[in-house]
Amino acid sequence: MKKIVIVLISLFISLFLGGCTKKIENKIEVILPAGTPLIAVGGLLEEENVEYTVVSGADLLTTAMISKSHDIIIAPLTVGMKLFMNGSSTYKLFSIITLGNTYLVSRKSTTLDSISDVDGQDILAYGQNNVPDIILKAALEANNYEANITYQAGVNDIVPFFVCSTDNTEECDAPKYILSAEPTITTLEVKYGVELNIINLQDVMKEELSNIPQAAVFINPDSPYIKDIETFMSKLEKNIEQMNNKTDEYVDRIINLNDFFTKTGSDILKRSIPRSNIEYISAKDNKNIIIAYCNLLNKYNDKILGGLVVDEEIYY
Repeated sequence: MKKIVIVLISLFISLFLGGCTKKIENKIEVILPAGTPLIAVGGLLEEENVEYTVVSGADLLTTAMISKSHDIIIAPLTVGMKLFMNGSSTYKLFSIITLGNTYLVSRKSTTLDSISDVDGQDILAYGQNNVPDIILKAALEANNYEANITYQAGVNDIVPFFVCSTDNTEECDAPKYILSAEPTITTLEVKYGVELNIINLQDVMKEELSNIPQAAVFINPDSPYIKDIETFMSKLEKNIEQMNNKTDEYVDRIINLNDFFTKTGSDILKRSIPRSNIEYISAKDNKNIIIAYCNLLNKYNDKILGGLVVDEEIYY
């Protein structure tokens, strides 16, 4: 009898410890890009039940959506919408965490009081026929202005053309006006000491496009950890609120949690966050801005979404 009791106790302990081990192993898997989305989740990087994969570019995010390899995918809204609409993904749209991060920039010595100042001027931009370029073109059209636009591949590719040892743009053959985004803008100010004029293009768009959704959170509806995912999303909303309300404290807390933060630097993070438009917005409660965004993309480049607009099925 004593032997049976010992066996039963051993079995109970084994099951209990096994259950605990399983719980620890059952981590929510999150994949996301570096940049503003990573800043948005920075305060949650030490969560014990979450495993993060940080990537560059959209290719691995696309692969993750198709293969259903992660519980949560933070990606450009365009990526998730396109894959869902063409039947390649079943990930549901939960929330938007960044809005428009597209700016017109000039040096202090070059007037940029309003978008009218670039009418008929040359602008060095990036992302031709993609979202940044579309936002620039839509902002110009909304105000009945035109500009001569040339392009570089990415936002950081513009920096070498814009940075100059003198404010005399003719002497160094630098562009007077550029399209840019955070944290590149703050890098120009802090690292290169350039004084800038800055216009947020969201502020000069038509009313329905005054909030342009960018990075979004998609969740796997078939994940066995839905309750944990919902808890994570509640924490993410609070984390972003804390980031915006106490930016300096937030940066001090996350600065050593990822190489992206340490390489970007504390000063640049603290100054760039307020202009990065990182906000938590429920997707299903803001369908109007998502539909307006689809229509904007389809107007200027219908290849991005295939001319389609998302329906109710995408929302979680």
